[in-house]
Amino acid sequence: MVGQFALKELEFRIALLPPIPRGTPIAEEWHARALAGPWLHADRLIDLWQVADGEDVPLAQAFRLLDIEAVHGAILRTLGAKDYPASDPRYWFFPPLEDLLPELQQSAWLAALAGTLEVEAIKSVRGKRGKRYQVVLPVELERFEPDQELSRLVHDGVDEFIDVRVRQAPAEPVKAAWREPLSELELKAAVEEVARAYPSGARPSFDEEVLPALKARLRRSDLPRQVARDALKNYAPQLKGHRGYRSTKSPS
Repeated sequence: MVGQFALKELEFRIALLPPIPRGTPIAEEWHARALAGPWLHADRLIDLWQVADGEDVPLAQAFRLLDIEAVHGAILRTLGAKDYPASDPRYWFFPPLEDLLPELQQSAWLAALAGTLEVEAIKSVRGKRGKRYQVVLPVELERFEPDQELSRLVHDGVDEFIDVRVRQAPAEPVKAAWREPLSELELKAAVEEVARAYPSGARPSFDEEVLPALKARLRRSDLPRQVARDALKNYAPQLKGHRGYRSTKSPS
């Protein structure tokens, strides 16, 4: 787990940041969806408390895993919830962290419920500490109330999980699109078409000529090498090259 900022330390770090002038340019792609000041503040906060990829933080600081849009939204809601005094017209106003923190923590909890953030914790059995962390799925999280200060999950006033920690949810692996298996008729037709392009007695290179030609005709860039070899053996054995032999050119 990464080092945890004490709230006072975080407030101190933010206080050291220079004010943001109202004339500070904002990236072109941000203009249509954000007020410049809150967006610039959000961008700077993320840089201040950023977490390295794969590292986790305690539940109380899960907001450090939020993206810029979520932090920007928390700032806007905080600004809209209180009647802050008129700010300096030269600089963008930033609300006190004490006011902003509940919105940040609520945004992080909603991200966990949505599965964007992954939650791990130790099961608390009759008040006793367990030994192993386990993932708490979003559907399970709906039963609990988060105790942000103590990083615990509570149900009916009882600590169900303790030492709660949060990380970015792992990206789902990209699944290869399902494709209809090739039939023997398709393989036979493709092999025979490739064979007709070569004169009698030709011994083309399998890897450099035959396999690419079969892939192109079948429109299967993932055609297994062994499948192609077996098809060549069955339907055009005359093209099988001798060991160590390579043709000098492809057919025109």
